Amino acid sequence: MKRCILYLIITLSFAGRGYAYDVRLAMEEADTYLRNGQYLEAMGAYQSVSDLSDEPGARARAILRMGDIYSYFLNNYDRALQKYAVVIKDYGNSEYAANAYFNSGMILYERNRYKEALSQFKTYLRKYPSGDRRDTAEFMVETCSRPPPVTKKTVPVYKPVDEEIRVLIMSGARQVVVSAPSPFDIKDTEEKSHLAGVRSATLDVAEGKIRMNGTPVSPRDVIVIAPPEEYMLSVNGTPYRGKLRIQKDAGNGLNVINVLSIEVYLYGVVPKEMSPQWPDEALKAQAVAARTYGLYQKGKNRDKDYDVLATTSSQVYGGVAGETERSSRAVEQTRGMVLLYGGQLVLSYFHANSGGMTEDAERVWTAEVPYLKSVHDEYSVKAPHHSWSVLLKLDEITNTLNKKGISVESIRKLSPASVSPSGRVSKMRISHRRGDIILSGNDFRMKMGPVLIKSTLFTMSGEGGKIRFEGKGYGHGVGMSQWGAYVMAREGRTFEDILKHYYQGVEVSTP
Repeated sequence: MKRCILYLIITLSFAGRGYAYDVRLAMEEADTYLRNGQYLEAMGAYQSVSDLSDEPGARARAILRMGDIYSYFLNNYDRALQKYAVVIKDYGNSEYAANAYFNSGMILYERNRYKEALSQFKTYLRKYPSGDRRDTAEFMVETCSRPPPVTKKTVPVYKPVDEEIRVLIMSGARQVVVSAPSPFDIKDTEEKSHLAGVRSATLDVAEGKIRMNGTPVSPRDVIVIAPPEEYMLSVNGTPYRGKLRIQKDAGNGLNVINVLSIEVYLYGVVPKEMSPQWPDEALKAQAVAARTYGLYQKGKNRDKDYDVLATTSSQVYGGVAGETERSSRAVEQTRGMVLLYGGQLVLSYFHANSGGMTEDAERVWTAEVPYLKSVHDEYSVKAPHHSWSVLLKLDEITNTLNKKGISVESIRKLSPASVSPSGRVSKMRISHRRGDIILSGNDFRMKMGPVLIKSTLFTMSGEGGKIRFEGKGYGHGVGMSQWGAYVMAREGRTFEDILKHYYQGVEVSTP
């Protein structure tokens, strides 16, 4: 009975705002984005929680996470401090303020602002004397009280190397069959050989241990070494180059991680992200963007078991089966080349078609990234199928939003609440029986389905209980337009021209 009363209270409190909002689902979505390395998407999702939730704790946690993303994943420390300051000011009595004080202190210390850092650490200790970071905070108080001489700290310049990358190719599998034309070894992480000279092995989990052909071999993970003459293994029939790390997940499943050279990894990425029949210069631009993206993620995921996923959550990787001669040649011709901004790797987002103008990352996900700015893109409108149209019933939109955690009743009207300078719907107003709700344009698109609503560059018109969306472009519109790259290459532009057009202020670094 108490649970029913509580549910009624929560429902009524949301009803005053005209909708019910599933905070738990929204936070899970944001956390998943962050786990997958989709930092900008995570920023947008946390911003939505901050904007739409009635729960102070959820808003505080969301804003704290946005500060963390700016600090660790986007290297934008000023924006991080701003987010932490909001948590401290507006949610000072919440559990999340502790981390905001501590994280602010660390950033200020690293920037030689010792007096301000000292104040943050002292406040942390005063307000949270039993906090998890008490020992470190005490050490930092002592350090900031006797600060070293202020020196100009230089940002290290990235130096291209042929690094390995760890790709999660399978998650939660109940059974994994590894095979190869020639004998291969399976070892544990201590390099102790379990099987040598086999051509096939079946792995699964039983009683908390990884089994190989029915025999328990490891409580956590094993390494599968490819035959040296082929440098190739098949996982459930799909061939991959390099070696494999197969680990037990939190349940009774197996995660399979392909470990291989970044350059060899790109052989299986470029033809999955761009047609290998496209012009060479477009393929080379894609190779550089994909290499940069992979290495950026590697640098941010050193504490994780893998660097990237093999899906659209990172960039699509198909292993050996997807490789083609033309796309592999583009990888070789750009070997080691990456995009740098201020001497550091860029987060090189790309999309299918901009529709005529790319978008500023800040207007899509509220994340300020200096090289992901809006640019005029006349090339994309020269590409085939750059426009689209879809007719949806209002009931269909209502049902979809309800399933995705936004509870609305009998939608009466959809209208742009704001439009960005690129023409995209940055905020969508949804008027329904219980009031209005405003979602970000990108949030609306993702909840409705990014294949259905291909971009936020659209206009709407009502047709008797239905809404027609007339749009241009395909994708989020941030970074390089792949179809734009295609047209630029067809018109004689080089891959460097393409990259510098779509990523503002970058340089193409060669080994």
